[in-house]
Amino acid sequence: MHSDKPPRFSELNKVRGLGKFAGCDGYVIASLFRDGRWVYKISISEDPRKPESYDNWVPEESLELAK
Repeated sequence: MHSDKPPRFSELNKVRGLGKFAGCDGYVIASLFRDGRWVYKISISEDPRKPESYDNWVPEESLELAK
């Protein structure tokens, strides 16, 4: 499946989880267009090159850029 809309977040953007994903703060390490929306795999480490990440994919509407 393909989207004409590019993903809102790029790899290594620092993001903060919202709603039920609150506390899912970290860095985007991958993005995927699935089920009609963008979803992102988030690294939970301060170093985004390390392999620690959530097992789930967080939907775009549940993330915002962190400052």
